Amino acid sequence: MTIEQQVPSIGDGRVSRPLSVNEEFLYAFDRGNDVGVFGPRMIVSAGWRIHGQLDMTVVQLALDDVVERHEVLRTTIIRDTDVPHARVRPPSPVSLTVVDLPSSAEQADRGRLAHEFLNEVDRTGRLAATETPLLQATLGRFDDDDVVLVLAANHLVSDGWSMHVIMRDFAICYATRRGLPAPELPVMRQYRDYADWQRQAGRGKRAANAREYWQAELAGGYMLTLPTDRPRRPDVPPVYSVYRFPIDRELAGATASLAKSLNSSSFMVLYACFTLFLYRRTGVPDIVSPIITSGRTEPSFDHTVGALFNFMPIRTDLSSCVTFTDLVHRTRAALLNAYSHELPFNEIIAQSEMEMMRGPTRNVDSVVTTFQVSQFPPEPAAEDIGDIRATALRRSLISAVDTSELPDGTLWDFDLDQAGDAAGLVKFNSLDFDQSTIIAMVDEYRELLRASLTAPDSALPK
Repeated sequence: MTIEQQVPSIGDGRVSRPLSVNEEFLYAFDRGNDVGVFGPRMIVSAGWRIHGQLDMTVVQLALDDVVERHEVLRTTIIRDTDVPHARVRPPSPVSLTVVDLPSSAEQADRGRLAHEFLNEVDRTGRLAATETPLLQATLGRFDDDDVVLVLAANHLVSDGWSMHVIMRDFAICYATRRGLPAPELPVMRQYRDYADWQRQAGRGKRAANAREYWQAELAGGYMLTLPTDRPRRPDVPPVYSVYRFPIDRELAGATASLAKSLNSSSFMVLYACFTLFLYRRTGVPDIVSPIITSGRTEPSFDHTVGALFNFMPIRTDLSSCVTFTDLVHRTRAALLNAYSHELPFNEIIAQSEMEMMRGPTRNVDSVVTTFQVSQFPPEPAAEDIGDIRATALRRSLISAVDTSELPDGTLWDFDLDQAGDAAGLVKFNSLDFDQSTIIAMVDEYRELLRASLTAPDSALPK
């Protein structure tokens, strides 16, 4: 019997389907309805500063249009059966909350207040994975012509890329409902199509070759972990915090310049330095550490909303790297090989002999640290559409002591743009680490990056 045949049928008009491989991966972190991936704090949020007078009735209708368009936003995972599966619900209204922000605030202060508002919504946001729609909106109003729109979705049905797709579609639907000129909504495929495609692709020759690659690449390896400041308490709900930090223009520019000279990307240079940082912290030269990709290896899913993001364990051996240039070349090769053999994370692990959580650095009081550079759709989310202008709130430097959760571990995330602006953040469980520890890690990383970029052909910084 196939997986599709095992999923129970429904006779009331709702649609059931097998879980995608990504959903199966997230399902493995199930800790009930109060914490973990099915808990109300497992959300992904994003904010936009909007100029232009909004018709609140149309705002609500446009948000509801988005939920009707993207069925994943009204999809829940059914866990109380022998075969967990996804169930698509009928459309229902999006929760829209409107609050007043200080109207007397000077324009120079409103940017900071907008980021603080985004942090506050992320801190207080609750979105149960068992209720639909799995999207909510909060609108903070400075005045009739200046507002902040924060969208939040459960991480089971969205990721960072998807949030920008949602915002673009909202802006188009809003303008269309007002009878204003707007682009056509792009042709898109539903997340159920992605789940089907993912399973079909997993049966093909390319996937078979990729499994052979990962089996050889990760043989004998183990996921590197970093020790926590105190014993872990898996029975206690996590309290995640975010520490945000700047990457000055000089450092960002030097990163881009070296990347160009080595036929690499800024991400490759930043990640090479991260492996050097891990080596200095652990003394282990054979680094296996995960990165996050968009998971959109098939371009026809660029406009799809859902949890498409993927983890890929990258293995880099620093033992024979003499210079930082050597390390960037090795990192580039490892990343390009991984991209060309990308599989969902749990398939990579299943096909390899790698020990996920064992090795010299692993004990019950250590965590995996994941690295990414934020990825966005190829076109702007919603700059000028209709009679509003929306600008994404990015590269914030305002930290937060209580925020939305991760499935586990720690995340390093960098946000870069073509103008040379850059910022980073570390999201961590404050029950695992003191913020002072995270700050020391970030300072050490930036010092390593600066030293490596200053003399890339000198001996690796010790």
